[in-house]
Amino acid sequence: MGTATGRPVVALMTGIAEYQLGIVAGIAESLDRRGVPLLAIANEPFGSDDTPSLVLDLIRRGVPRGVISLADSQVRGRELPAALARGHVPTVTVGIRLEGCPRVQGDNEGGMLQLMAHLLDDCGVRRPVLVRGVPHQVDSATRERVFRAELGRRGLDVDEGLVLDGEFGQQAAYDVVRGLLHRRTDLDAVVALNDLSGFGALCAVVDHGLRVPHDVLVTGFDGTEGSLLSWPALTTVDQDLAEQGRRAVELLLDLVDGADRQDDVLVPARLVVRASTAATGTGLLDPGVLDPADPEHLATLPGVRWLDGEPVVPLRELTDRMAEVTAATRTLQSRVALQSAALSLSWTMANCRTLDDVIAALDPCLGRVGVHRCFLAVDHVAVPGVDATDHPTRLVLSYRDGGAEDPSGEVFARHELLPPSLRAELDRGVLLLQALSIAGRERGYLLYEPVAESSLLTEALRIDLPRTVDTVLASQELQSRAAMLERLVARRTTQLEQANLELQRSVMRDGLTGIANRMAFQQYLDRMSSPDAEGRRLAVLMIDVDLFKAYNDYYGHLAGDDALRSVGDCLLRCTRGHRALACRYGGEEFAVVLEDGALPEATAVARRLRELLSRAATPHAASTVADVVTVSIGVAAGQLRAGVRATDLVADADGALYRAKLQGRDRVVTARRRRDRDDRKLVGHP
Repeated sequence: MGTATGRPVVALMTGIAEYQLGIVAGIAESLDRRGVPLLAIANEPFGSDDTPSLVLDLIRRGVPRGVISLADSQVRGRELPAALARGHVPTVTVGIRLEGCPRVQGDNEGGMLQLMAHLLDDCGVRRPVLVRGVPHQVDSATRERVFRAELGRRGLDVDEGLVLDGEFGQQAAYDVVRGLLHRRTDLDAVVALNDLSGFGALCAVVDHGLRVPHDVLVTGFDGTEGSLLSWPALTTVDQDLAEQGRRAVELLLDLVDGADRQDDVLVPARLVVRASTAATGTGLLDPGVLDPADPEHLATLPGVRWLDGEPVVPLRELTDRMAEVTAATRTLQSRVALQSAALSLSWTMANCRTLDDVIAALDPCLGRVGVHRCFLAVDHVAVPGVDATDHPTRLVLSYRDGGAEDPSGEVFARHELLPPSLRAELDRGVLLLQALSIAGRERGYLLYEPVAESSLLTEALRIDLPRTVDTVLASQELQSRAAMLERLVARRTTQLEQANLELQRSVMRDGLTGIANRMAFQQYLDRMSSPDAEGRRLAVLMIDVDLFKAYNDYYGHLAGDDALRSVGDCLLRCTRGHRALACRYGGEEFAVVLEDGALPEATAVARRLRELLSRAATPHAASTVADVVTVSIGVAAGQLRAGVRATDLVADADGALYRAKLQGRDRVVTARRRRDRDDRKLVGHP
């Protein structure tokens, strides 16, 4: 049963605390014997209640061989159960109820019955405080129900003022118990519904100046290692978390092998009495109840005898106690080292500005805490050839066996978790997967091999790493966006300049013929009237379409527009190759200015225009001059100087045009300006 396929079993956890890691340790041990890899996913995005899309992607892609879910589906919504059902993924739950899936759970009811009997019957407790867990969470609700029932069975009322919400957290429990003690102290015990909140409650009682267990008894639940580290050691209920993990693997692999849905499994719980209640009786007596400073307490232990008025503790009890103290000391030392590394990592992360800084911060920390494998992947921008739906991801840190390696910058689909060159790392041992998610925004993920007391390191990685990576990537995105905006502004500025230029051109362009208009003509003359233009030569042609009113009356205005467009086109063609401005002066009148032009050049342009119009042969049946459209042209040229302005040349050309019309139209008349005086000689050219 359960031969390896290369596909991992996935353990989904709401968080990575001692409780979850205790179960995962049992899962890992059982899978390791069968050669099946384990991928443990911290299904708890920082700052959001949503299931990370990475988790859903893995399930939709069929990555898990099967799933063991420790995640509370009521907290995480319906996305996760729906994805498991759609993918027909074999699923076993631990502690939670998921429709259609077998469940493994510790005996909450049996363990709580033992604990209440110990407190109420053995210790004589009458006014206990209840520090409950997460509202509506199954374990918390069951334990609270037994608490209330056992008090009622003994005729004791539940004082609702002594029922507190500890949220299964150390700090939350400390705060609510400390707040209660400021209001009242008529309590004789604190019953916390897990060890974390039990430890927080114990600290609150001691900080208030009360003694444990002399003034107030304190208990926890779950049997985690942390319950041994308090002083006095915490009485708890051991749910055998590792056994729950082992039994979950057995159920899951049966489902994978095609077995029908199995029955739920209830793992027995046992009471572990320690010094925080300092009593004997039902349940297991843990050596942690020994208090060398209290002879009366020692005298109550089984097997203790008196010699010369002093209690003599059996050697076995002392040996067991020393073993427990040694184990607790080692655990404490490990926690101190991890806490130091976590604090160092947290401080270093706060100063990271680039992904290289993040990697430089992680590298020494991983070595200090004994992590052998760690891979950091971040979201990658879309690249050609990679489907965007595959969430392109790139590896930025590959840490194995004490040192970081070149991750090669490979881009791969996110659901593959690692690039092809490292894919074999998924086929062995246990890897923890944490999505780098903050406020619902996913930036990548961290994949690493857990170490003892991983929960302490995980807290730093769960909060600081996503926040830092998000800040770094956001900064890079802002820089990239700023650069893009600069390029966009530059491009838009160029486009605007071009648009403005085009607008200016359109303002200066005649809408009918497409050549320059009178405004352009006037602006040009204004420039030529400035002192800078003095000494330059200028030639002007004033042009009028012969008998154009008669043309419009005969052919209509649309045909008249076509005739004017034809004249404008011929005008452009005849000035091509010259430094000239051709424009429509108004109505059927046109004008040409030849810059640095002399009279022969201007006359040649006029003749070329008449030649082109003759070839165009636009019919003009209403003309008394010719049977096609013709023009009359007045030409003037001269050098700009004092007494001779550009407007004077225009006036000369206009006068010449008038003479051309008087002489019978369809001709060129040139105005010659003498250098000595201001009189003009008109020469006609039919």
